[in-house]
Order: sequence, then C-alpha cells, then structure tokens
Amino acid sequence: MDKSSKPKRPSIPEPVKRELWIKSGGRCEFRGCNKYLYMDGVTKQPRNLSNIAHIVSWTSNGPRGNKDSEKLATDISNLMLTCAEHNHLIDDDKYVDEYPIELLQRYKREHEERIFRVTGMGQNYGARIVKMWSQIQNQIPQMSDKDIGEAIHPYYPLEEPLNIDLTQLEDVMAATKQIKKIVDLHMLSDKKQERYCIFIMAKIPYACYLGYILGNKVKSNTFQYFRDSQNWKWKDTEAGHFCTIQPDNENMMNSEVNLLVEVSGKIDLKLVPSNICYHIQADVPGFLFIQSLKQVIEFQIKFRELLSTIREKHGEDSKINLFLAIPNPIAFEIGRTIMKNIDPTIILYDKVADKVNYEQIMVLHERIRE
Repeated sequence: MDKSSKPKRPSIPEPVKRELWIKSGGRCEFRGCNKYLYMDGVTKQPRNLSNIAHIVSWTSNGPRGNKDSEKLATDISNLMLTCAEHNHLIDDDKYVDEYPIELLQRYKREHEERIFRVTGMGQNYGARIVKMWSQIQNQIPQMSDKDIGEAIHPYYPLEEPLNIDLTQLEDVMAATKQIKKIVDLHMLSDKKQERYCIFIMAKIPYACYLGYILGNKVKSNTFQYFRDSQNWKWKDTEAGHFCTIQPDNENMMNSEVNLLVEVSGKIDLKLVPSNICYHIQADVPGFLFIQSLKQVIEFQIKFRELLSTIREKHGEDSKINLFLAIPNPIAFEIGRTIMKNIDPTIILYDKVADKVNYEQIMVLHERIRE
C-alpha cells in the first residue's frame, strides 16, 4: 500500500479537544505523570506539548483496535490527553499488551475525577502553610515546598508560607520570643480565621511552645515527616496505639509528679527526678511509630485524660514535670491540648549539651488562678 492510499487519522473536532483539555486540566492523564502540557519545561514559555491518544485505536488493526474503532475515533470517552512520551509508550508494540483498554480507561477516569474534585474546591479548602525549623544536632533541616503542597491535599496553599526560622537562635528564651512574635503578628490577629497546616522540623520544646500559644484559638492541622518515604503525607495504614500507666494510690499526696511521654523511645528513669511517675506510651515505641492522623487524635484524647487525672488526684496546685521522647507533631499537640485555666503548672525538661540528666528547659504552662 502506497502512502497515498494509507488511511488518514480522523480530525478531532475542536469542541471535543476543548472538552478534553478542560476535563484533564491540561495535564497528562497517564497515571503518575500529571505533566503540565502548556508550558515548555525549560523556557517556561507557553507551548502546546499535548498529544491526543486513542484508548481504542482509530483503526481496527492498530493498538487495542477492534470493530468499534471507527465509531470511537473522535469520541471523547476514548481519548486521553497525554505527553508525547506516554502517547508513544502505550502504542509501542513492545508494551501495548501492558496497557489494555480497561487499564487506560481507569487512568482517564481517575485523572478526570481528581481534576473535577480539586478544581471544585471552594475557599473553605484554602490553608496557610506554617513552616518552623531550627538547628537539630548542628544541622539545618530542609523542607520541600513541593512535598508540603502534596501533603495538605485536599487543602490548597493560600499566599506564601509563614516561615518561623529559628536556626540562628540557640537560646530557648530567644526562640520562644521569636515564635510568639510571629504568631501574635500573623496568626492570632487573623480576622479571616484561616486554617493553618503546621510543618515542624525543630527542637521538641519549640514545637510544644508553638502548640501551646496557638491552643485552640486557630484551626490547625499538623503533619509528620516520614523518614522511610521521605515525605509529609499521612498514611492510612493500621498503626500502633497508646497506653497510660499510673502510680499506686498510696502516693497520691505528692504535689509534684513526673509525666513521661514515650513515643519515639523509652526514657531512662535514672535520668529524671525521683518523683512518682505517670506514663503515656506507644505500645511499641520507635521513630516510625507515628504513621497516621488517627494516632495523633488518639494521643490528644489520652493526654487530655491523663492531665485531668493528675489534677484530680494531686490538686490544682500540683506541678507536673514533663519529659518527652516524641516526634514534632505529638510535641505540637501536647502544647495545644493544655487547658490554660484548668491544668496544673507544667515544667518542660529536655537533654542539654554535655549533660547526662534531663534539665529544666522552660515553664511551658503556669497555672492561671482566677
């Protein structure tokens, strides 16, 4: 067959092209690609880089072609907007069997449903990102805006992130002063009542303090950085639970107690003051214990219950010495869960350089007496 007799691919009507572009959001519909197809990747200049691929080939003897090929040639249900790379891949003789009709239809459906859902979000899904970081063991952590943006879905970022950079502040008092200054100026004075998504890679006392001064005054979601997957996305997997351990009733007259929160690891009792101890523990403590947001919510409930128990048994004038082996989102929630006009005074302890025992770092909460 000479070139003059070779069938010509039917022209896709302009209304169909427009509809496909709208439904795809101008992005490649091949699962996992999502490449934006109207901008050059290097120059960033506007440029149409799209291909319109057929799920069922427009010819019966083409890739996935069948008796309906001619009828489906310009049907939008049979068309995918793709980048050139994935258009060639799904039609390549070597790989065509790996991309059957049902799979490509699923790719198209999933992509277009996601675009419809995301673009349908109203202003109530907007969130302000808050990033706080400090030096940790003489290193400055890196926080990727791309990873953070992916983690907050279905919310989308409003404005520029609110950055709390504590890397030049080694003194705890200076750091807490800086945190309070930024929170007072940008968050507690917020008349729009925005939602805040909190990302922290900082020393644990700083995370506690940020949660404490925010309390329940603003709507906030906190996130965990996962070392294994190296991202901030909460997981849906089943994960461990928390338990509480309380001392015998015979010691209830003590007005000063220790509260040990052991999530990332266990705390050596030899390194803390010799008061009676309450514990809230992960059932299997470790750096990878926190996996899901459900665990954070469970922790809030357990921690709140334990604070109430201590107040009831030891009195409102008692003092709680707080010792922590926890990740940042749990530290933030500890601060946020404290009730300022109800809970006893809470003294935060931590390890300091060149010291073996835990040392008092700050008065996280001082009982307000009205």
